[in-house]
Amino acid sequence: MPLLDVVLGYDCNLACTYCTITDEMRRRAMPAERIAREIDRAAARGYRDVAFTGGEPTIRSDLPALVRHAKKRGFEHVKVASNGLRYAHAAYLDLLVAAGVDQFNMSMHAPSDEAYEETVQREGTAALRRQAIANLVERGLDPVADLILKEDTYRGTRAWVEALEAQGVRRFALWLVSLTDNNAPNVHQLPRLPDVAVRAREAFDAGRQGGFEVVALHIPRCFLPGYEDHVRHPGADLVTVVTPDEVFELKSSRLTGGVKPAGCEGCRWFDACPGLRPDYVARHGGGEVRRLPVL
Repeated sequence: MPLLDVVLGYDCNLACTYCTITDEMRRRAMPAERIAREIDRAAARGYRDVAFTGGEPTIRSDLPALVRHAKKRGFEHVKVASNGLRYAHAAYLDLLVAAGVDQFNMSMHAPSDEAYEETVQREGTAALRRQAIANLVERGLDPVADLILKEDTYRGTRAWVEALEAQGVRRFALWLVSLTDNNAPNVHQLPRLPDVAVRAREAFDAGRQGGFEVVALHIPRCFLPGYEDHVRHPGADLVTVVTPDEVFELKSSRLTGGVKPAGCEGCRWFDACPGLRPDYVARHGGGEVRRLPVL
């Protein structure tokens, strides 16, 4: 099913230490009139899924109105990808649900309360995160926890997943930190994929044993033999991304991969896999890939 991904703007109520958004980007946002036109255009093309992202989409006062417009134009599923802090206020969360949001992705940023506040650089936010999770779970909204794997988080992936599952979260997406734009200088944050894959497999095992969902993005299947069913690639389906600056198809962007080293040749996943991201190759090279032979 094609997805319209609307980046409302780049501003945010946090200042994460791994954020790719520059100070100049934070000043850019789409006016509501243009967002409505893009929703109308996608609806006419048959799109029925829409995601509102950012930056931080919940700082937009017009988000509920934009959600209602999407529902009015026939969109069946509306996702909001957020840091989730405003969900700590039950009335706001209920407002989004009433408007039509039925999918909630919440970025978790770091495992412990202390690490969380150090990462987001805002005191008092850890308690809001806990309350937001509780509010989502109590309402049966089945949120997806987005976990950012970087040098200081990936080793504890299984424990991180299990701690959130104990709070009622049942779906998890593992994302590899990006070295683009504002975060480009922080090359120390990006771990090697073979090391990340070991910890990802541990999390997959926890999900299999506990009956909950754990998937990985940005990790090619050749690093996860036997766990290929846990791999998702962001641009595998048709995703049209609308930003304050441009409109593009996600599968052709630098965010999804695009580099296939010589080791990819002859792999049974060659056509389905986007390869490695350019920022990963610039940091670690492409010599780690190992083709999986055709069965």
